[in-house]
Amino acid sequence: MKVLALIGSARKEGNTAVIVNKILEGIKAKNKKAKINSYFLHELNINPCQSCYSCIKTGRCAQKDDMQKIYKFLKDGDVLILGSPIYMDYVSAQTKLFIDRLFPYIHEKAPEVNKNLKAILVITWGWDKEDAYNNVIKNIEKVLKWHKINVKKVIKGYGYQYEKTEVLEDKKMLNYAYRIGYNI
Repeated sequence: MKVLALIGSARKEGNTAVIVNKILEGIKAKNKKAKINSYFLHELNINPCQSCYSCIKTGRCAQKDDMQKIYKFLKDGDVLILGSPIYMDYVSAQTKLFIDRLFPYIHEKAPEVNKNLKAILVITWGWDKEDAYNNVIKNIEKVLKWHKINVKKVIKGYGYQYEKTEVLEDKKMLNYAYRIGYNI
């Protein structure tokens, strides 16, 4: 099993990272041989889409940056975990940058995506209202689906205001994230 976790938060021990890592823990517990790569998007060299449209002609992005390894994973990976906090009513800039660079996947000559790829979406926010960002989640699910990535599970981590690790006190959430990883 090949797993890629992309964390769109700069907080390495923040709530989004804690939940994503708990999912990974569950995956490792069930599948000892899982090949797991986990990245904080802000540490990767991912350039913004240049709207050059070379992907329309060639079926691949012309930019040579760290998105190339993500593109490779999408072709032969099994589980994609995408985690982002909500900043200013949307996913983080790092997460949006990643999503924008999926542009090659919506064209006639689109690169291949593993049709069995399972995606897990982790979205966290401070407001203690569970449905506060359902519109953002639905939008991200829709955009990923356009790019041939189907979201199988969504984890909403809400009510974690400003402390980096408030989620560590939420045993129910940690168990839920672990079980999702274990059962994926």
